[in-house]
Amino acid sequence: MDWQEGVDAMFGFRNQVDASSPSLAALGIAERSAAKAYAALIATGWSEIGFGYHGTVHAHQDHPDVVVRFAQKADGFGDYAALLRKGFAGSNGPHAPRIHDMHVSRCGALMTVGSRLSNPAHDTWWLAYAHAVIADHPGIAMDEGVRDRFKTEWPAHEPRVDHPSFDGIREAFRTAWPGYEAYVAALRAVSPQSLDPNIGNVLVGNDGSPVVNDPLCDDGYGLWRSPLLRVSARFADLVRRFAGDAIGRAPVPA
Repeated sequence: MDWQEGVDAMFGFRNQVDASSPSLAALGIAERSAAKAYAALIATGWSEIGFGYHGTVHAHQDHPDVVVRFAQKADGFGDYAALLRKGFAGSNGPHAPRIHDMHVSRCGALMTVGSRLSNPAHDTWWLAYAHAVIADHPGIAMDEGVRDRFKTEWPAHEPRVDHPSFDGIREAFRTAWPGYEAYVAALRAVSPQSLDPNIGNVLVGNDGSPVVNDPLCDDGYGLWRSPLLRVSARFADLVRRFAGDAIGRAPVPA
């Protein structure tokens, strides 16, 4: 069993991959290393259409229905993809993105193939509520930074699902998509870290449904890494923290 087969077996990917789904190999993407994959994607026509803290998203005119996402290091999207491929309540439903293929290189770089989604218009009637469902964690005090970012985007609303500003919107949303809040709750229950309420983490599927696209906060370790690499990363982090404390200074945040 080689490296990628081991990763597949660890998450049960081989039993869940649809043979008719587009794969990296079928798309002709052979270079997947952290050092060279980005340049190779650009050189072969996979234009960058978006980016995050660790990853870039690429589209190709010959493959309009899919996107390729490339990350040089562990990030929250890799964890999300791993959870989706393992499966949980709602992971095959309309509010989850479709991940067709996933590859982890030996150096820890991650590349995925997923169905292409679209950006909702800023004035979409349900958009603020869909984000509020992610931000409003029952029983957990909301970070003021989260609230401030939400209010900057939607001044008329508070990031609370029961806030009066959502009266009417809440009911119409639940009628249109009765499974959305249950999906977010199921994701929150299986996620190894908290959900990321950043603006832009809800996109639109082909059927017009809100799709929770990149909702997991980064922890720097990655579910999709091997158990050995995750333990090694955590141990290295502890060593750095101990060394920083020993000389009387705290580690510098990444």
